[in-house]
Amino acid sequence: MDEAIVLCGRVFTPELIEYLKKIQREDPELSKNDFARLVCRELGWYAPDGRPSLSGAKVALRKLRRRGVLPAVAENRKQPRSHRLRPSGASLPALLKVPKRVDQVQRLHLYLLSGHTDPLHGLWNDLIIQQHPCGDAPLVGAQLRYLIGSDHGWLGAIGFGPAAFVLGARDTWINWSTSARTGHLREVIGLSRFLIRQEVHCRHLASKVLGLVLARVAADWERRYAVRPRLVETFVDRAKYTGNCFSAANWRRIGVSTGRGRLGAPAPAKSIKDIWVYELEPGARTELQRQTSAPLTPRPLLSCLAQESWCAQELAALDLGDVRLERRAVGVLEARWANPQESFYGSFGTWAEAMGGYRLIENDSASLSLDQLLGAHSQATQARMAAEPLVLLPQDTSTLNYTGLKRTTGLGPLGEDKGRGLWLHSQLAYRPDGIPLGVLQAKCWARPKQKAEPERGRNAQSIDQKESGRWVESLAAAGQAARRMVQTRLVSITDREGDLYELHDAVRIGPSNLHILVRAQHDRNLECHQKLWSFMGAQPVARTYTLEVPRRRHQPARQASLELRYAQVGILAPQVGAKKSWPPLRFWAVWAHEPNPPAGVEPLDWMLLTDLPIATADEAYEKVLWYRIRWGIEEWHRILKTGCNAEGREFETAEHLQRVLAFDLITAWRLLACLKIGRALPQLPARLIYTEEELLVLWALQKKLQSSPEPHPGASQPPGSLPGRIHRPQKRRPSGSGESGHRDAQADSHSPRLGATSTIL
Repeated sequence: MDEAIVLCGRVFTPELIEYLKKIQREDPELSKNDFARLVCRELGWYAPDGRPSLSGAKVALRKLRRRGVLPAVAENRKQPRSHRLRPSGASLPALLKVPKRVDQVQRLHLYLLSGHTDPLHGLWNDLIIQQHPCGDAPLVGAQLRYLIGSDHGWLGAIGFGPAAFVLGARDTWINWSTSARTGHLREVIGLSRFLIRQEVHCRHLASKVLGLVLARVAADWERRYAVRPRLVETFVDRAKYTGNCFSAANWRRIGVSTGRGRLGAPAPAKSIKDIWVYELEPGARTELQRQTSAPLTPRPLLSCLAQESWCAQELAALDLGDVRLERRAVGVLEARWANPQESFYGSFGTWAEAMGGYRLIENDSASLSLDQLLGAHSQATQARMAAEPLVLLPQDTSTLNYTGLKRTTGLGPLGEDKGRGLWLHSQLAYRPDGIPLGVLQAKCWARPKQKAEPERGRNAQSIDQKESGRWVESLAAAGQAARRMVQTRLVSITDREGDLYELHDAVRIGPSNLHILVRAQHDRNLECHQKLWSFMGAQPVARTYTLEVPRRRHQPARQASLELRYAQVGILAPQVGAKKSWPPLRFWAVWAHEPNPPAGVEPLDWMLLTDLPIATADEAYEKVLWYRIRWGIEEWHRILKTGCNAEGREFETAEHLQRVLAFDLITAWRLLACLKIGRALPQLPARLIYTEEELLVLWALQKKLQSSPEPHPGASQPPGSLPGRIHRPQKRRPSGSGESGHRDAQADSHSPRLGATSTIL
């Protein structure tokens, strides 16, 4: 072997591998631990606390043996060593008379065990084995163990260990991405054992002890393991214990576990427990979110739209592990853009192109998902966002109805008697003038057929266990983008469904350039002992504004006269579920109310909540104008379903439908961008987006729609180097039964793309 091998971040040179082979031949009885310790010594492979990284070395050695680089070793047939706690065999020491109140306990203190050789190690084991519900259950990983001492005897025991690797409620509460969790997990520790002896009946002793240990555990852990923890987590079985001592010690209950246990059983094997956390330092959640973001080069919107090969540019960051798949993805996007209202099969000009598209969509790779296909577009969207000083991020939920696909698997109900299909929650990026920059994030899922009611009620569930958690997930995605563009201010906008206390709480710990604007749904309790609506109704009218309201449903466009009130409010946490222990939040409320709407017209009545400070009426009205941009995502949903016919796809699985949906999402964005840019920037030349051939066709169509239009300036001039989308002549479509022969209706004069063209012209 002449080449080095990189495994687990370490370089195994040919010389090192030959040396390891020699050691294994000379000492075949060498244990795995000793062999791994030898590898650590040769590579300088040590943990931050100075101990050899035996686990990593064992993984690397196992991979070398699988590759045939190192010879296999005979399995050790000895019984594996038990990791269960071992009793000392001695009886528990007696207690002197323990007072009934904690303030009467003499010299209450904590004793930190130095390790397994500590003379009191056996006493700690005996206390846990005999009186703790977990008994002699094993403890794994790094450990800190304390005895609770006093002049009255040893009152109990405490143990800390590693945090759970994945914990839904905790990860959502922190707003952890996968990379941030991997990088900061060592800064979270778990309170694995907490025991006050059964003979002790002393009021407030447990909360007092928790206060003592939390004041020193960070420093003790850092001295032993060279890592400073920022957060402590623990679990409380509410079927047996109330957890009042944690509440008294200022812990926060953030949700419940799934009952899957450390090993992740396929079905709940353990009892559901409450999850409690304690921040060991101010701003712990913000620090735990920090991560190194990939560099981002700003790209102005107009330069992106004017790209002749915009599909390839939009998917430039796509990484499917196969260049052929990536080329096919670009081809599928080009085909969908050329024929957005056609069926998937009808999008392609030749049979070979169509088969290539189907091979991509029906690929066996499990990693080929909506997130992966849309991820490249999200990267391009962020580049456009970074070129703007302010970006608005409306998010909303819609349904995709596939009721007619009887044989398609993976679909779910859309509501009561509304058919079968998928749910789509998306977050778009907009400029303040209403021009969309792209899809930042989208999530698609199917509801289970019969959603069982939770045992303890919906309010007791964690936000990660509810569908409403999608709003917090989208805010977390916005936070990741905000860290890559510190010069850009991002504002996440939601309608009344997004009025969640968890969302209001999450923005406090996000990056400083991320904010929220939420239309209130709940008449929340305030710190001033009033309700939100009654408090705002008592505020004076700051100013009256006239707002342009676009047409909607059967109502024409109109002007609305709005009375504007604004004030700072302190919102109290709902007294339900885990949020009972959460602190109040300070926000600014803006109430835009239409007192005298036209007859038969529903008045505008928006109660908006934002974390952005508001000093003047104009700043308050600015938030109203921002919220109006939220209508744009509803337009995008309409274009997705009508202009792109996203609900007309026919595939065998919901997974395949989601893959096709990724291309329709991108196509719908560009259609909407063309529409909005023509209205917001009418001075731009049409050739910025359209080819000369397209302009000639559109001019002929406009000639029919108008009595005597002026000739389009430059319509007969060669396009030269001006960017635009190049169309090939339409080829004869092959005959076949692709996508069950489904064909969409032909585009009419109201299609989004034609509307955009006529506007620019």
